[in-house]
Parts: sequence; C-alpha cells; structure tokens
Amino acid sequence: MSRSSQLGTTFGAMTAGARRTMPAVLRRKRSAAVVRTLTRLKRALHAIDMRALGPELRQRARAQAVLDELSAIPAAVLVANDRGRYIDANSRATRLTGYSHAQLLRMSVWDLTPTVRQVQGRRLWQTFLKRGSMTGVYTLVGAQGNTIRARYYAAANVLPGVHVSALFAVKRSQR
Repeated sequence: MSRSSQLGTTFGAMTAGARRTMPAVLRRKRSAAVVRTLTRLKRALHAIDMRALGPELRQRARAQAVLDELSAIPAAVLVANDRGRYIDANSRATRLTGYSHAQLLRMSVWDLTPTVRQVQGRRLWQTFLKRGSMTGVYTLVGAQGNTIRARYYAAANVLPGVHVSALFAVKRSQR
C-alpha cells in the first residue's frame, strides 16, 4: 500500500471515534475541517509522489506539503518524532498547554503526560506507532501544573518518523 493510501486510511479512521457528547454541530465542523485538511494533505503527498523528482527533492516537497496543510487545521497540533520529542507545534498548542513554542520544542510527549500516567502513556505511544493512527481522550499537564483533558486525532508517519496529533480541549460538560 502506498504512503498516500495509508494516510487516507489513517485519516478516515481518525474521525470515526468522535465522542457523541460534544454538541453535534461543533463536532461536525471540527471533524470536517480536520478531515478536509488531512484529505488535502493526502492528495498533495500523492501528487508529489507522482512527479519525477529525485528522493531528496521529493522528501523536501512532502515535508513542505505537510507543514502547509497542518497550518490550516483548526486545532492544537503537536508534531513529534519516533522518540516522542516535539519537532513542531502550532500557536493553538501553545495556548492549550501554556508552554511557548520554544519550550514545547525542548519537550517530549512524556513531559506533557502526568507522572501517574507515564506507563500507560508509553504503552499508548507504542500502540499508536504500530497502528498508524489513534483517537481518544488524553490527559496533559499544562505549564502551570494544571490538568488538561483533550480529545485527540493522531496519525503516525505522515512523513517517515514524523507523527501528528490534533487536539481539542474537552470541556467539563463534554466528559
């Protein structure tokens, strides 16, 4: 299966588990926006793969397409490498977590995971990398030590070794 086909399957599966307690209109708008953006990304990556480019140019073009499309997602977006270290984050991620962009780039998934959930978090990370996608609710620790519950849609290997999570804060009434 080609990388772009895998992405299409991953992105379709990511929205399948959307929680039903979120107001329907808001849930549809958020999910639809994420799906539209990720579908555009899939098409852009496929178009790049179809061009007669050398491997280095193709990889650069794919990376730029990922960055361009991720900037359009109306959610907190965290981008991590295979080791769980953050390699990029958007402004919504800084607002959600309370950390600056520079601080997030010095952190890993484990730095945002509450201490009592470290073992579970590492297990989830390994499962995510194996499955290729995951959706659910995850608890984060904010910059002020506050607990943040967030609904996430995550896709592994949007580029080799690059994994993306789109997060939405879960309000108390949505839990």
